[in-house]
Amino acid sequence: MTNPVHYITVTAPDGEVVGYAWGDGTDVEWINRKASSSAAYDAGMEWYTKVREAHERGLTPLGVLGLLSHEPGVGPVTEAPDVAALEELSRVVTPADDRRLLAQLVRDDAQAWQELADAFDALTDEDRDVQWGGGQKSPSGAIQVPYPRYSKPLQRAVASLRGIGAVTPEHRWTESPMPEVPPDGRLRPADAVRAATTLVRGEHFSDGTIAQAVESGLFDAVAASLRAWYADPSIDQPRTAAPPDAEQPSPGAAEAEAKAEGDTAPARNPPPPMCRFCGGSPAADVTFRAHRGLVVFMGFKRMDGPMCMTCGLAVYRSLTTHTLCVGWWSPFSLFVFAPLTLVRNLLAVRKVKQLPPPGPGMLGPRYDPGVPVHRRPRAYVAFVPVLWVLFMIVTGLSGGV
Repeated sequence: MTNPVHYITVTAPDGEVVGYAWGDGTDVEWINRKASSSAAYDAGMEWYTKVREAHERGLTPLGVLGLLSHEPGVGPVTEAPDVAALEELSRVVTPADDRRLLAQLVRDDAQAWQELADAFDALTDEDRDVQWGGGQKSPSGAIQVPYPRYSKPLQRAVASLRGIGAVTPEHRWTESPMPEVPPDGRLRPADAVRAATTLVRGEHFSDGTIAQAVESGLFDAVAASLRAWYADPSIDQPRTAAPPDAEQPSPGAAEAEAKAEGDTAPARNPPPPMCRFCGGSPAADVTFRAHRGLVVFMGFKRMDGPMCMTCGLAVYRSLTTHTLCVGWWSPFSLFVFAPLTLVRNLLAVRKVKQLPPPGPGMLGPRYDPGVPVHRRPRAYVAFVPVLWVLFMIVTGLSGGV
């Protein structure tokens, strides 16, 4: 038996999913996304505090979610079968996660990559046969904790992984499982970075982590996979927007197929872009803007990237309504920036409206477009400056008669 819960999805300004706030009948909690960036993790800690503070104000769990769903970058309140479904959602790894980890590798440092190759090529069977020290009982009766004795060549190999940037704080290894060695002994480059980070950092907390990886072959698989990527980054691209159950071509399969057909086969179409918010497709690359005009200061906001029809309409209606309400209260805003913002949004939303309904999303729930702009009371605040301008024009004309 499952217990349904309600939740909201929180995203960073760049579209990365930070985590999920969920609530049941009695409490509200926060779940960080496991593969998020370090910046998103820090933002998640702030959201954890924000969720707890809202609940301590006496709001019900559903009231907390409803209140926070109006924050920028937060999706609508959605229902999930149970907390386990949210935990599973928090473990989803996106193409952006892979790209972020590969960006940590210092590809331009040829000397560091040569050191990686030399260090691993110099390893012998004796280096890989890690011996353990300690375990002796002292005269006082205390037993020394066993520890692995890594040879200097093996320590050099570990240091070379740091040298190329494969050990990075951008992978939160304590919240992610250790990648396993595939049957062919080749890891995806991003998974090799994950494994390298877990091995090197994990050794500081659990002696023998590297020794186990050497014995299982994971240690050598990490180096081999990273060296192959350095030689040819196209052999294994990051995850695409294809559905999880879609059959993925093996590395180099497209090139091999083209050669087999005499290079006469037409180029394959790239996968369609997916929505930056929900992960659904098709999506259009658009930019929506909002403007806020004050007496002295002005504020500008933009949200761009691929958006599906549903999320794109939601962003358009939200930012346009914001501009209609608070975008007029300075001379430049009234005559330049607010009208220009509204016109640019109208042009951008045409691309979104031409899209068919999106397919299932990969990054979480999609935004709720809500009611159209003309049915939102805040939009009619725009009549105030319009009527004021008309009044000034009529007054000026009457005074000149």
